Amino acid sequence: MKDTLDLFRTTGTATLALVCDAPTRAGFDPGDPAAAGAFGREGVALAHLGDVRRLFDGVPLDRVRLALPGGLTGIWLLALCLVTAEEQGLAPDGLGGTTYEERPAATALALRLRGDLTAYVSASLPRWAFRAGSLPGRGSPTAGPGDEAAAVAALARWRETREESTDRQGLADPYLWPSVRQSLDGLADAAIDGDSLMDATLDCVRAGVTTGEWAHTLRAALGAYESPAAYAHGVPASPAPYRTGRHRAPAGVR
Repeated sequence: MKDTLDLFRTTGTATLALVCDAPTRAGFDPGDPAAAGAFGREGVALAHLGDVRRLFDGVPLDRVRLALPGGLTGIWLLALCLVTAEEQGLAPDGLGGTTYEERPAATALALRLRGDLTAYVSASLPRWAFRAGSLPGRGSPTAGPGDEAAAVAALARWRETREESTDRQGLADPYLWPSVRQSLDGLADAAIDGDSLMDATLDCVRAGVTTGEWAHTLRAALGAYESPAAYAHGVPASPAPYRTGRHRAPAGVR
């Protein structure tokens, strides 16, 4: 990924492949026990909007095409890129790229996410496409000694900062700028009520929700999930049971 970004800064043209590690593709944050041993495998960890801002710092997204992985976090990764582009002043219809679906899963959660992603792209992203097959520029192990601990510490700082931001914004008008808790509650309601998951996911990104919090909320609302180990080894995962029912934000999230 770094080489591709450097190429763009040098030549002014590139297709940028967002090569994520196994926990990110499976919907887990750095330091989650469920993702032990998989941090940084085959790509970079992207835990929240701040990570993507830094990744695309200095890259005008209206002049590149993005290549994103599909799967369970395909809709989340696209939302992260859309909000980053939005912050650059780019409308959704100005973002171009492709989502690559390497190994479609048949769980209820995967089918729902894929359907909502397809519907959103068809309605709002004329420069976006879908393609079966592997993401170009697949990565190799990238994490070095101490990288995971540094990522966990950075994630803790992000949570502290976003909570301070939530405190300052106030909670009087949840429809103007939802807090972390409000956006996760909205995501759970959308999942259960059959509303668009993309709209709720965009709210989550803007509020500072993390990859793991977003995925946890959907697993709780809609059921099974896939493990980081399956994503790391590139084989289909067996759905694992997960608690279902009307879900609210995890304890400690405001």
